[in-house]
Amino acid sequence: MRGKKLYTVLASVFVSLILAVSIYNYIYKGHRDIATEWVAYSISATEIHMDFSKEDKIAKYVDQVVQIHGNITAIEQNAIVIDDKVQVSFITDAPNDLSIAGQITIKGRCVGYDDLLELVKIDQATLIQTN
Repeated sequence: MRGKKLYTVLASVFVSLILAVSIYNYIYKGHRDIATEWVAYSISATEIHMDFSKEDKIAKYVDQVVQIHGNITAIEQNAIVIDDKVQVSFITDAPNDLSIAGQITIKGRCVGYDDLLELVKIDQATLIQTN
């Protein structure tokens, strides 16, 4: 009888421990590394801006890794604006060799659309190519 109780208690503790670890891992997932994730969409800044003007296309890009190409129209400390339509925030400061009107290709996470500024927002961006 004593052996059966001990077995039941140990099995209950083991199952509880497995359940606790599973719940912890589900709730506290690791941070995404956008730079190493696959690109879901490769599109120009003008095309993604036009898609965000269509209500049915908005959810398609949000929280997806996108590759955007176009011309630089503004440079800030850690962000740039591409074709006056997409604002890109880099993980670190923007590279020093960027120039206005230069072509650029970036990879980042699409955050959404800013109605006030009428810009598509991209964050955690990395530089793919400049021309």
